[in-house]
Amino acid sequence: MGENRIVLSFGSNSDKERNMDRAMTLLNRAFDSILFSERLETAPYGSLAGSAPFLNQLALAYTPLAAEEIVARLKTIEKEIGRRPEDKSGGLIPIDIDLLQWNDLILKPEDLKRNYIQILLPTL
Repeated sequence: MGENRIVLSFGSNSDKERNMDRAMTLLNRAFDSILFSERLETAPYGSLAGSAPFLNQLALAYTPLAAEEIVARLKTIEKEIGRRPEDKSGGLIPIDIDLLQWNDLILKPEDLKRNYIQILLPTL
């Protein structure tokens, strides 16, 4: 089976350093071949504007998994770190992990335009 190139974005605004370190550990276990960008603190946007600043990071990995399997794996990692459905409405996000790109398929085009992603992408 061929290897799919994936780009992930993850961030936290609650116990940031610990949750980001934990996410890196779990992502390392989930994907054999993974590289991480540096971290960047950013102001929240959208429905989370006014909440605590976020610490964000990107990851580049290669995996035989289909996009749907990757998303399911990411949701499992989020839950393991303590993410709950009601977190977004409360403004504190222990971890949010998104699959931005799967091979040439851009799954989150609006996210890819974000300034911090444009800054971090070349560091992978």
